[in-house]
Amino acid sequence: MAEQTKVLRSEHTKDMSPEELAELQEKVGQMSEEELKAFRNSMNPDDMGFFGEESVDDDSTKD
Repeated sequence: MAEQTKVLRSEHTKDMSPEELAELQEKVGQMSEEELKAFRNSMNPDDMGFFGEESVDDDSTKD
């Protein structure tokens, strides 16, 4: 039986064609640590599909 691999898609990659996804994976695979860090930080976390609550950890909301 052939081994199957599932690709987990994010909100950012869900509409990409297999060719576009492969190109992105190749590009990311060739990045240095600093380039990868900059790439990850360029993504807006609000666009990534997480539907949680934002936590606020300051005293401005307390009486």
